[in-house]
Amino acid sequence: MDRRILGLSLLLATAATYAESNPSLIGPVSDIVVIADGLGSEQENCQSFKVSEAMVADFLRHAILITHRQEHDWYLHGSCQAHGTLSTRYGKWQWQLLNLGTARITAVTGDTFVLGDPREESSLEGD
Repeated sequence: MDRRILGLSLLLATAATYAESNPSLIGPVSDIVVIADGLGSEQENCQSFKVSEAMVADFLRHAILITHRQEHDWYLHGSCQAHGTLSTRYGKWQWQLLNLGTARITAVTGDTFVLGDPREESSLEGD
């Protein structure tokens, strides 16, 4: 077998194993609870923004850590929101999911992080 193919095969196998062992950027997540969804403006039809535990888990599997500036530049503002809690090996977190691909997660320490789903990017670059 060609060494390049073998190397690529090993790289892909390692990446797959890593993805399985780290299902989100904050590690394995459990006990996802949706406390409220459909929050926000009636004009924006936010009451139809319904979120399930599976949707939150899917978001976390794809989410990347972003800055406030990246959120501004690469994502549209989502006025509809849902919130709840989840657990990791480091304790309970609060989450707030917005309808256009961003979220906030807050650790028990009070530290808050901004997450973005690259599938929802909407760059205004070039406008």
